[in-house]
Amino acid sequence: MKILVFEDSKCKNLSPVTLLRASFDIKPGIYSNLEKITKLLPADTEVFLSTRKSLETLTKERQNYNVNNFPAGDYLLLNGKINFSRKSFNDIILKLKENTLLVSGETLIAGNVKLKENSNTFGINDFKDCEKIELEQNSGIYIFEYTWDIVKYTKEILTDDLKIYFNEHITEVFAENSGKANSSDNVLISQSAKVFPNVVFDASSGDIAVDENAVIEPFTFIKGPAYIGKTVLIKSGTKIYGPCSFGIHSRVSGEISGTVFHGYSNKQHDGFIGNSYVCEFVNLGADTVTSNLKNNYSKIKARFSADERQYHTNMQFFGTVFGDHTKTGINTMLNTGSIIGIFAIIAGGGFPDKFIDSFTWYISGKLPAKYKIAEALETAKVVMSRRDVELTPAYEKLVREVYESFLTISIV
Repeated sequence: MKILVFEDSKCKNLSPVTLLRASFDIKPGIYSNLEKITKLLPADTEVFLSTRKSLETLTKERQNYNVNNFPAGDYLLLNGKINFSRKSFNDIILKLKENTLLVSGETLIAGNVKLKENSNTFGINDFKDCEKIELEQNSGIYIFEYTWDIVKYTKEILTDDLKIYFNEHITEVFAENSGKANSSDNVLISQSAKVFPNVVFDASSGDIAVDENAVIEPFTFIKGPAYIGKTVLIKSGTKIYGPCSFGIHSRVSGEISGTVFHGYSNKQHDGFIGNSYVCEFVNLGADTVTSNLKNNYSKIKARFSADERQYHTNMQFFGTVFGDHTKTGINTMLNTGSIIGIFAIIAGGGFPDKFIDSFTWYISGKLPAKYKIAEALETAKVVMSRRDVELTPAYEKLVREVYESFLTISIV
């Protein structure tokens, strides 16, 4: 069996999350979309990837699969911006008949198709001879059409991911002396994790998993569903209200709810983060706060590009999406539905704009200015090295290419 996981033509609608990663590398729960797909596939499956040309070299560095290089033949075609529940994958995707497409409006979700060698377009109109099946609602298939959709489905996806994690780590045990648990059968703590006394786990609303070498300091409260990733540090006094997921090497404190930290990011001080998505190598200054609910309880609007068009998210709770390498100063206040690009710097009093472009210095009382690329990369190199991550030539090249596309503001 061969599968091809592809990026469709609307990746820009997922900016800034997809500026430095493929859509299938988005991590809406414990696993990226691609990682989850590979966990659900039969063991003998051949996996191929199709991504934007600009991401090809970096994706090859990060993945052990063939990228933009595959033979002609029969494939199970999967859209990388979609997250599948275990049930939907087994009951719907793996049972697609030959020459059949699963679609949602104009979005191709999956297909059992014949492909030409190294095909590079995967729209519905590229498979005119195939039968089309429209996706039913509440199917357990979560489509990320826009950036905020990654936040919208956090609870459903994380809950499903935790079931996979529990099944894979069933030999791990909950240690009674490592904390107090409400429903301890639903709390799984790695034997290499360190949980100090006076930590409370509340699994009454969802499972809780603590992965290898994580550290949870005293007087922390964690309400599931929640995943504490490898080498994550939860600092003393932290209050976590699931659904929350903290990727590898994250360090967090304060009050956090409904939020995913992709990995390698810091929120080491007080402040509230709610219903948000934090990409890699983000640093949130002390008392950074996100608003995740409007005072009139109405649905939130947002925009993901520099034009003035706002989109209805149909979400009542939505905080902030932080792009990779973005940093906030102390006492930063962010409004509901904020979208912040990559390599942005935000500081000063008051509420900044709800949309802040990539590589922008947004300092209260001053005009926005563009980050110098040499300084941005030098800081990134220092930050990444502190987590033993290399800023590779492929990563630097991609950052520079993205930077060139954002040269619309004067440089500081």
